[in-house]
Amino acid sequence: MKIKKIILMVLIPCLSLFAQTELSKVGTSMGQFLKLGAGARGTALGDAYTSVTKDVTAMYWNPAGIQKIGHRAVAFSRTQLFAGISYDFLGLVIPINRSTSVGFSVLYLNSGDIEMTTINEPEGTGTSFSATSAAVGITVSRSLTDRFDLGVTVKYVQEKLFREKASTIAFDVGSQFRTGIYGMKLGMCLANFGGKMKLDGPDLSKNTKNEKTGITYNGGVRWKTVDWPIPLVFRLGISNDIIGEDSYIIKNPIHRLTLSLEANDPTDHYLRYNYGLEYEWNKVIALRVGYKANYDEADFTAGLGIDFSKIGINGRLDYAFNNYGILGYVHNYSFEFSF
Repeated sequence: MKIKKIILMVLIPCLSLFAQTELSKVGTSMGQFLKLGAGARGTALGDAYTSVTKDVTAMYWNPAGIQKIGHRAVAFSRTQLFAGISYDFLGLVIPINRSTSVGFSVLYLNSGDIEMTTINEPEGTGTSFSATSAAVGITVSRSLTDRFDLGVTVKYVQEKLFREKASTIAFDVGSQFRTGIYGMKLGMCLANFGGKMKLDGPDLSKNTKNEKTGITYNGGVRWKTVDWPIPLVFRLGISNDIIGEDSYIIKNPIHRLTLSLEANDPTDHYLRYNYGLEYEWNKVIALRVGYKANYDEADFTAGLGIDFSKIGINGRLDYAFNNYGILGYVHNYSFEFSF
């Protein structure tokens, strides 16, 4: 009864948040790369990963999840987006003791070379520029009880367009709770809680000439830019092993089938829903499918994973396929190695 009361105390405020009238705020925040997801396993499950994650990419999904790793691990993920845009994740996790782990992570998005054009030269100037986005974070996760883990990430976020930059500091706070009720797990994360970002740089200044005196003033006029918040996102997820050695429904040491459901509420979009299903055979091969509801273009996802620990290699390779509608298909590859 006590556990049920705790669950209700946690869920009621969250559900009331989701029940608010939906108002579109599309295009009201910077740092959109912070919502892209990291790692092939999570994206293959349709981003329904907050309650499931227990690998290095947890530093993106839910910082509490790195406490379950239990050993040093490093991971790299590459997502090849549309229009030649690449999106990478690099992370390292180090356990301090049995109840505390720390991690370091980097998110990096690169547009690739973009041909520069001007009003006077609309066909191109013969030069190029790029747009980049990055987030560097430090994570600390701790087990407060045998069922409850809490994690916090502090990160530096920067976006750069040609020679103009914008940056801020942000925080992620996440938790995972093993309810003890038929194996059900809860995960929550408040991501990208931070300040606003405002582009600034040398190209915002313009020389002006006084027509009466003929004197030219360097930087006499400066274009004004507006500061924008980064996309604050609240995620609430639930998962359960329908089949598996730890399942309360169907016990099986060879086969595992995990169902995960999630709702994420960004400040610059409508409430979104995520669904994921993962089948794993003998802790070696995993097949995954997912679905995203109420997104602009993304919907169906799928993927697979191979764990090499059975052959003496402490590593895992994952692949994810994402359908972005008119934007095309996106492929994600990730590798995690333990040592």
